[in-house]
Parts: sequence; structure tokens; C-alpha cells
Amino acid sequence: MLKRLLILLISACAMARAETFLGMEPLEPLSSIKQRYTAARLSPEPADWLKPNQYFARLTTEEVSGSLLLLFEHDDDARKKKLAELEKAVANLPPNAHARSTRLLIRQQKEHLGKPLDNRLALILIRWIPEQAVALSELTSRYGKPDEKRSGDASRGPTFVWSKGVTAHMGDDKKSVRMIEYWFTEDDLAVYFLRRNTASR
Repeated sequence: MLKRLLILLISACAMARAETFLGMEPLEPLSSIKQRYTAARLSPEPADWLKPNQYFARLTTEEVSGSLLLLFEHDDDARKKKLAELEKAVANLPPNAHARSTRLLIRQQKEHLGKPLDNRLALILIRWIPEQAVALSELTSRYGKPDEKRSGDASRGPTFVWSKGVTAHMGDDKKSVRMIEYWFTEDDLAVYFLRRNTASR
């Protein structure tokens, strides 16, 4: 019954999912992308805004023109903090069902932290800079009216945002899209975790 409910929830969430790009999944590990495209097609991309837990890479592929950049992130610090809290909590628990479930969570956190870095780095953003600018009308015909418009400045045009996980950065002419970002929505992440939980049953 629970498995059937999870499948129904996945189907419901899938209808609200954001636009996908080249079939890449929310939180897909860097190791998975390297397997699909080979490590030689991925090269680190320097960026002064990167956080210590992030990895930014350029993907070379004939599937799209222009530049394709992928942002990955790991949550090691959050997991280590959670692990410390769990270990502190279980130390004072009697040997009952609650203690056993807490120890299972501890083991899961340790297993994840013990994985290679490429398995812990998860995809959170796809940035595409097309070889030729895309007309804004192409995006609006596909996604509808943007849910948000952010003003530009003297050198950059406005930015349009769709809640299904698409952001369009306009060029200087304020008419053509010079960069498109695909990010993962809460619905995407819900589908990802539900699928993973269903598969593990």
C-alpha cells in the first residue's frame, strides 16, 4: 500500500517537474556525469564566487552548441553536524527500537561521508551559454509568461525567471537571451527522493 502511494506521489510530482536539460537528474553525482560523458569532457571552471563545498565544471558535448557549465555541491558539513548530534543522542538511549533506528541513521551518514568526493558532489545548476543568442519569444512560447522579472542595468538586460526552474539572462539589446540557467525546483527534489526511497524498498 505504501509503495503504491509513493508511486502515485511520484506521478503527481512529475507533472509539476521543471524543464530538464540533456536528461540530467536533480542532485545527480559528478561521478554519474563523468561516466556518461567521460571525465575528459569535463574540466574545472574557475569562478571567484564558488563556495568551498562547490565544484564548477565545463562540459564539452556535441549535443548542444555554445558553452555548457555545471555546478555541483556537497553537504559534508551539514552531514557531519547531523552525525555528531545523532551520536550524542544515541549515547544516552536505552537499547530499544528508537536507538536502533538512530544507529541506522548514523551508519547511513558515515557511509555517505565515506564515499569518494565525485559521488558526494551533487548537480544543482546547469548553465547554458548558446553559440547564438536565443529569442525571448522562443522561451515564452515554450514556458509561458515568466513568473518574475528582475531589472537589469546599463550594461546588462533584465532577467526572466520561470518557477519551473528556468532563468533567462538577457543581452545588452534587451531582446535576446545570452544565457539560460536550469535549476531544480522543490518538485524535482521531491521526485528524486521519492524515486530513491521507492527503489530501495
